[in-house]
Parts: sequence; C-alpha cells; structure tokens
Amino acid sequence: QIKLTLESRDFDAWIRIDSLWIETPPLLVDEVVGEIARLDDLQPQRGFTEVELGLDTEFAYDLRAEFTTASAPGFNALRIYTGNRANFVRLEMGAPLSFIEPAAVAQEEDALVVQLPESVTRRSNAPVRVVFSTRLFEFASTFEGEVFTSDSDALPQPILPGDASEAIATNSLRVLSAEGGSVDFVRDLQRSTGVLTPNGDGVNDQLTLRYALFRLPGPVPVRLEVYTLDGHRIALIEGGLQDAGTRQFVWDGRDENGRLLPAGLYLFSIALDTQAAQKRTLYSLGIAY
Repeated sequence: QIKLTLESRDFDAWIRIDSLWIETPPLLVDEVVGEIARLDDLQPQRGFTEVELGLDTEFAYDLRAEFTTASAPGFNALRIYTGNRANFVRLEMGAPLSFIEPAAVAQEEDALVVQLPESVTRRSNAPVRVVFSTRLFEFASTFEGEVFTSDSDALPQPILPGDASEAIATNSLRVLSAEGGSVDFVRDLQRSTGVLTPNGDGVNDQLTLRYALFRLPGPVPVRLEVYTLDGHRIALIEGGLQDAGTRQFVWDGRDENGRLLPAGLYLFSIALDTQAAQKRTLYSLGIAY
C-alpha cells in the first residue's frame, strides 16, 4: 500500500501529479521471520512474553530465513528496533545454536545492529539468535527488525513475526507488561541537589530532575508543580511533551511568571496531563540565597 499526501501553501494553487515512478528492488530472502522471548522463559505458559517495567531484562531474538528463489542473495546483518538503548550480550548461530563472535555490533539510541560473521544464504542458511538486554517503559513493545547487506546499497527487508524456532514458543515480536492495575507513571526520580541556590554563582543555580516515565500510550504534557508546606501550589512550570523512557526536567527556581521563589522549604512533584488516575509523590526541596 502507498499513501501520498500533497499540500499546497497557496489557496488558489492546484497540485497535480503527472507521473509516479516506483522501483522495487529484489528481495534479499523470500521471507525472514522472527520471535522474541525472555531468555529465562523461552516458552511462557501464556504464550506471550511478559516483563516487569523498568528492569533490565535479557531477551532472545531468533531468526529463520526461507529461500525458495535461487536468485535471492541473502543478508549478513540485522537491525532490531528496541525503542530504548539496548546492550548486546551475544550472538548464536548454527544447529544447534552455539556462540559465535559477530563481525561488528552497533548500539544505537533505539536500535541494535549486529553484523554477522558469515552471510545467511540459500546454501548456508544457519539459524540466528541475538541475545540482548534492555528496559521497557510501556504497556506493550514490538521489537520490529530488518535484515540487510552491509556491503551494498540494497534496501533492508523487514522481519515478520512468526515461528522462527522450536526453542521459542511466542511466534511474536511483541512484549507485554506483567504489571496489572494502576502503576506510578513517574519512577526512579533523582535530583541534582536538595537545596537550590539560584543566585547566579554557578553552583546549584538549577535543579535537574532525572526520572523514568512508564506505561504512556504516547507523548503527554509534563509539568513541575511546587507547593508550600501547607499544600498551597506556588508554581506550575510546563515542561512540554514527553514520552515513556528516561527523561529529565530542568528548573531555575522561578514560577510561571518568571519570578524567583522566596527562600524556604518546598514540596514538588512531576505531574502528567493524562486521563488515567495517577499516584502523586511529593519530594522536599530547599531554596536558599
């Protein structure tokens, strides 16, 4: 399917396509399927993989290639879209699977790229398993992937979910959260200082908050709310849109009108603009000059 959207910046102008040329490169392999599971639970009883949010979890990602066309050249690299930074653990190939040193590994911000020491072709079609670890922050994550040839300009080919091996029993690239009910959207909050001193001397002039956002369906507005000890809200600072993952908020001690708060002891929280009910945790912060 192809969707083409045209936009005109002139109300009186018309847009027209006279011709459209589409080139389709040959497939690297007739089909490549993959499935994922926790390394310590390759065959989950419920048929799908569940993990605890925010914890480093090791996964096994198995691939199986099918060749029915003699001209399909095969591939020698794959990219797994992990959503967050992942750590490569090991590569296994062959039947039975055994450890093998990869030709190269690249850990991108939201993907893991592994170059195989030998190409997967019709004549040498070895099963492939990539073991890696990462943290999940959402209700459900799909570890989409693609195979490609590192030494050519051929387009990559997507990995389809399916029965890649007998060892894994999920037939899926999707991982779900094992947590039920309500959870904290904001966790693992760390602050750069317990006493903010915004006097311009370069020491603790700003408060940097680092935290993890969980189980969000997409980017949501984030704000910092500051309260006096008797519960009166004294400042509300908008932080823009943030999605699930490790995030941060920087505050200079000013309210929404740009005025510095008086010296004293305050309470603050990170609030999300969502329809779901959320737990609110208050943290103490001192301001001094």
